[in-house]
Amino acid sequence: MPAIFELLYKEFCRARLAEMRKQLLLIGKHPKVFLPDDARSDPDGTDGQHDAELKRQRE
Repeated sequence: MPAIFELLYKEFCRARLAEMRKQLLLIGKHPKVFLPDDARSDPDGTDGQHDAELKRQRE
């Protein structure tokens, strides 16, 4: 049984690293897309619409 968990964990780590590498490649090609905006619409750092969308996705 521990061998199965080890195999699943290694596969999970491999897939996660591949996902992270892909994200880094995207950032390298389009760095401006991933930079935070200088002029935020909400000065306290919270965005109500974004929070509501995240909440809906989690449900």
